[in-house]
Amino acid sequence: MTRRWKVAAVAAVLFVLLLAVALIWWLRSTMLESPAEMSARAALSAQAFRESYLDPSEGKISSRRAACAACHMNHGKFDPRRWNFLHDRAQLSRSEWANKILLPVKCGVCHVVPFPAMLPRQSWIESIARMDHIAEARGTMKLNADERLDVLHFYLTFSPEQLVPLANDPDPARSPIKFLASVFGNPRNPDTRVRPVLGHVQIADLDRDGQPDVLVCDTDKSQVNWVHRTNGVWREETLASAPNPVHTQLVTNALTGRLDIVVACQRVLEPTDEPVGSVVLLRNGDAMRFTSEKILEGIGRVADVEPGDFDGDGDVDFVVAAYGFIKTGEVGWLEKKTEAKFVYHVIVKRAGAIHVLPTDLDGDGRLDFVALFAQEHEQVSAFINDGSGGFRERVLFKAATPSFGSSGIQLVDLDGDGDLDILYTNGDNMDLPTVIPRPYHGVQWLENKGNLNFEWHDIHRFYGAYSTAVADLNRDGLPDIVVTSMFNDWDDPKRASLIWLENLGGQRFAAHGIARVPTQLISIAVEDLDGDGWPDIVASGMYAFGPVDRMSRLTLWTNRHLRR
Repeated sequence: MTRRWKVAAVAAVLFVLLLAVALIWWLRSTMLESPAEMSARAALSAQAFRESYLDPSEGKISSRRAACAACHMNHGKFDPRRWNFLHDRAQLSRSEWANKILLPVKCGVCHVVPFPAMLPRQSWIESIARMDHIAEARGTMKLNADERLDVLHFYLTFSPEQLVPLANDPDPARSPIKFLASVFGNPRNPDTRVRPVLGHVQIADLDRDGQPDVLVCDTDKSQVNWVHRTNGVWREETLASAPNPVHTQLVTNALTGRLDIVVACQRVLEPTDEPVGSVVLLRNGDAMRFTSEKILEGIGRVADVEPGDFDGDGDVDFVVAAYGFIKTGEVGWLEKKTEAKFVYHVIVKRAGAIHVLPTDLDGDGRLDFVALFAQEHEQVSAFINDGSGGFRERVLFKAATPSFGSSGIQLVDLDGDGDLDILYTNGDNMDLPTVIPRPYHGVQWLENKGNLNFEWHDIHRFYGAYSTAVADLNRDGLPDIVVTSMFNDWDDPKRASLIWLENLGGQRFAAHGIARVPTQLISIAVEDLDGDGWPDIVASGMYAFGPVDRMSRLTLWTNRHLRR
């Protein structure tokens, strides 16, 4: 063999070795996440959850400031009376200081008294200011200047500089299922100053042609839209106008047999206590032409409306969640008297109602419902139908902090025992001007133990967890969970906007990434949209806040099946 051939042979061997190394590196970077990696990620997030929400410190002062001078370098300019008072306070333990303030009296009248660890130090300045604003709006007693300083310094002293971060979100490249993203329906306006604001998506066969369609609330444009297939191509068209719609539900019309649409409307996107909310019924006429009829107005902003026969007379009534704002908000039901007449009954006056889901909770044959309340309440309640038009409330779960960020509930038999559990997300982050990623955000379920007793279980911690859908994504016979994020840490490009939680059996779930782009996904629906037998995903974006560099109206993720 000549010298030239020897050199060529060596070069070829080196090339093959380099190619093999590159291939191994690529396979390693894209292979499925190992159980050990999943376990380590889950452990980190569990630690962040415990330290920020469960507060295991119980009075430990590891995050306490060393001295007042750490903030106030020159205290000579302060009122000596206040300086000395707060300086003396700073010598107390956390429990001693809390007792001196009488926190249950100062704060607990309106909501659960939060632990200092639930927000980073600087957020407490915004939080106390917001409490002052709420007290003033409601006409309740505000803290005087000295009390306000006392409470504020308590929280500043015992809160951390930063919350313990959650572990990184799972990498979409390592998911055992491949998903192909594409623009769905109408494309968004190319002008980045025009932000998509879509409140809700729902998959249903609206025209009953045997093919799934998608209902869309284009909130900013005040339109209810319909995405359906025409000659194999998805087409989006407007069905009707509605004043800032945020949620739809289908109702079978007993006279026509067609599917009508009931719509929860807010009229304005900005928070307000004005009675701007309404419920609109879109009646389905011939050839998919809808006429709009307001069946309720003059209440706070409506977040949800759901059909059901609540009085047992054989027709369809509606239960209504009016979120309101600070002074307004309620849950009530619309009793159907005739085809054109509904009578509204208030059940409870309370701000922050997000969802109201009808079901017979106690098995007595009467329709009850489960409600989710945000704002300072942060609770899930059952409303039991007494058979005479009234409802008895029972609290099923109440969060340990008013900053929990409740964002949604679903009724689903998650453990396969034949009864309905409650799948529950908390990820809302609109209670303070500055969006702070909160490590107690995520997905949990309330296990139905019978007799209106529900037991809380953690599933996965996920910043900004907002909307969920349950489907068997990998077709193994177990229900998986798809979760969107509305308020993730978008400054970190590796944070996910869409993940799925693989059901491993025994109420164990493994988190997998689906997408990092687009961000700020507020609503989701899952069903087989292309007829291949595998569930696909459609989600809507709402960009009332930044960032606005990764926007989309509607996105379809086609399930490309299990990796081979």
